[in-house]
Amino acid sequence: AYRQMMNGKLKSQSILISGESGAGKTESTKIVMLYLTTLGSHNAPGEGVKEGAVSLGMMEKVMMSNPILEAFGNAKTLRNDNSSRFGKFIELGFSRSGALQGAKVDVYLLEKVRIASHSFGERNYHIFYQLLRGCSREQHKLYRFKDGATNGLELSNFFRFTGQGGAPRMRKGSDEAEYKTTLESMLVLGWSEDTVDRVLKLVAGILHLGQVKFEKGEDKGGEVAIVSTTDILQDVADLVGVDENGLETALTESILVTRGVEINRKLKVKQAEDARDGVAKSIYSALFDWVVLQVNKSIGWEDDSTVKSSTGVLDIFGFEDFTINSFEQLCINYTNEALQQQFNKFVFKLEQIEYEAENIDFSFITFPDNQDCLDLIQKNPTGILSKLNDASRNNNPDKVFFQSLEREYCPAGPPPKEISDNGRFSINKRQRGRFCFSIHHFAGPVEYTLETGWVEKNKDEVPLAAKKIFATAISPLMREIFPPEDVK
Repeated sequence: AYRQMMNGKLKSQSILISGESGAGKTESTKIVMLYLTTLGSHNAPGEGVKEGAVSLGMMEKVMMSNPILEAFGNAKTLRNDNSSRFGKFIELGFSRSGALQGAKVDVYLLEKVRIASHSFGERNYHIFYQLLRGCSREQHKLYRFKDGATNGLELSNFFRFTGQGGAPRMRKGSDEAEYKTTLESMLVLGWSEDTVDRVLKLVAGILHLGQVKFEKGEDKGGEVAIVSTTDILQDVADLVGVDENGLETALTESILVTRGVEINRKLKVKQAEDARDGVAKSIYSALFDWVVLQVNKSIGWEDDSTVKSSTGVLDIFGFEDFTINSFEQLCINYTNEALQQQFNKFVFKLEQIEYEAENIDFSFITFPDNQDCLDLIQKNPTGILSKLNDASRNNNPDKVFFQSLEREYCPAGPPPKEISDNGRFSINKRQRGRFCFSIHHFAGPVEYTLETGWVEKNKDEVPLAAKKIFATAISPLMREIFPPEDVK
């Protein structure tokens, strides 16, 4: 790719790192990045970020961004200790002479659901375990980690957001050592100690938010949720930097806007628990986007005119098929379907068209075309995503969304139809009763279940009550990651 880019035409290149989940894409991406940045380090400007008395060049700065992105965006899964739970496109910019000028990172589809829920044997994002296991005794007090209140459990097993999977340790390396590396990388890229502290406080606040519990109360004859752990609520408010009363309202009430009029509705306990997890996911997602923005400020090129060509490296999720597959897996597998179609197009279709145009004698290669699977997912107005958007706009429950898919592809009969006309969509008798369906992808069939909140996930909305406290947050960092113009 580098030779093609520098062959005189300065034509930009792209490298796609593909493979199923656990195949080694993340490590391969780091190797490719190291190779390209090493090639681009010749004739590079001597100035860089100072680390003690050592001046770091652009190559080192780009590579030092990896530990930060991995801490906030990677997690241990059953297949992989360091699985990227987001997609990223890294563009490396080069001068006319081939010197590295900087890099830009675009990210896609952070797996927000992992914040509140993950399977046994898996973990939440690395940064939580790094903080819990690597921070000093002084930081324990600062971040309200009360070891004596854990009933003998290690902190990583005590907190709900980190203990669901058993908080296993990594097979290689340690969270304590990775914590030091993450902090070092932040400081090397120019983050102030105050900024690092605010970020870690927010991470700790999210952990404590998962500990907030509710009990049943009564209001006007109906059940309402009341926060039963007010001491933890205060810790969350202090660490996140928001008003405590406003936070309590955001967790126990919802705000509906009808014809410009706001209507407050008190939540039941289960609804309050969902609201708590939703607020946690919203904060972490916004924090992740902010982290990426800060990384780009540190490693990006300042003058577009100095960049004459670039090489992009795409590291995207691999194809996934778990015991329970939800909306996130559909998005990931849809992406892989699209990449497979690109592969088919460039390797088979366009090559054979070119052979025909040049009258070259060749035998046509037959290959499986997955365009019908892409149509099943993306086509308007009959595709799965189109129908999901309709359900989200109309505030329909997941059951109504499932019924719309059933009517379109596999009507219940009589007699019931179990597989669609194109063979890509199926619902058997067992699946109908459990609101499940299967898509027959290029890599194999995957069963998806709708009992995991597809409509709400597709809306991807920050609750209005939470928006209000974010907009008026005491913490400068919270106001920065949730600008007032974005939360009106």
